[in-house]
Amino acid sequence: MPLRPSAPPALVLAAGLGTVHAASSLAWAAGSPVLAATLGEWATSWRDESPVAAGLALAAIGLGKLAAAWVPLLAARRGGPRHGLRIAAWLVAAALVLYGLANTVAANLALTGGLGPVEDLVAVRGHAWLWDPLFLAWGLALAAGLRRTRRRRPTPEGADRRRGVPVVSRG
Repeated sequence: MPLRPSAPPALVLAAGLGTVHAASSLAWAAGSPVLAATLGEWATSWRDESPVAAGLALAAIGLGKLAAAWVPLLAARRGGPRHGLRIAAWLVAAALVLYGLANTVAANLALTGGLGPVEDLVAVRGHAWLWDPLFLAWGLALAAGLRRTRRRRPTPEGADRRRGVPVVSRG
């Protein structure tokens, strides 16, 4: 099937945001320390104590993120995601939005002191201001792109496409 010349900008944005998340996971899998402290002490300790297990887990997570980022965009460029893929993509979008929103709110609430003292300020700031808002933005962009690529069902002849009500001609 030939490629469409373009895909909805929201799916392009979703692919970009997901790629940023995936690239971070893959870099950490390879041992990069860049921004690793923003995940939390548990993550850096795990990588130090079990580098192979942590590396394999992070690589799998990174590859999963890449798939979630790019499959909907590539499907849209080939004519739109089909039924099963659309359902999966909507589930991913919903999960990203819910996870990103809940954790962004919780981390920002923690920064106010509303949840008690913060033990790992770098990690909480990383979740409040970087990783969780990025999940939220990715999910919202994916949902917007999926909405833009939905197929419209044909309406009966003479029905108003916007409301599904019969159109009466006044001739």
